[in-house]
Amino acid sequence: LQIAPRALVCKNAIIEGDVQIGNDTVVHVGASILARKGPIIIGTGNIISERAVIVNNHSTPLTIGDDNLIETDARIEGRGMGHRNTVQIRGVVAGTSTLGNDCVVGTTCTTNTSENVPDGTILFGSSLSRRKRADGNPEHRFTHKKHLEYIHEMLPRYNHIIEAE
Repeated sequence: LQIAPRALVCKNAIIEGDVQIGNDTVVHVGASILARKGPIIIGTGNIISERAVIVNNHSTPLTIGDDNLIETDARIEGRGMGHRNTVQIRGVVAGTSTLGNDCVVGTTCTTNTSENVPDGTILFGSSLSRRKRADGNPEHRFTHKKHLEYIHEMLPRYNHIIEAE
């Protein structure tokens, strides 16, 4: 386990195997990061919420880019994702799928098991409808930064944090 100096990882998160966590990334209470067969590399500025699960069942690295939001009960089991993505509550990146940049996997939506989701794609609704972002995702950058600032201030007040080595 390698935790960058400015990362916040709650002590009661479950982390197993070869895992690297980048600066400013937050791993909340009850999140699970399980590198079962290959390593997991998490970039900077990510928010991994309560009960979110990231699991690598592949021999190749599962890489998560920067400034992603993985919400409560979301599951990442694919090959990875780029930057500025949101996987909403109970959303799943399944099988060997990957997300590009600026994608949204909507609440309870699941990618196909071996899909490369293109940049700016939004998966939504019970029929897993898709559309392309037209706005370049500017609101994510601002709100994500504010969210991270708030968490970095508040989380250590109420939770035990694993110290970076």
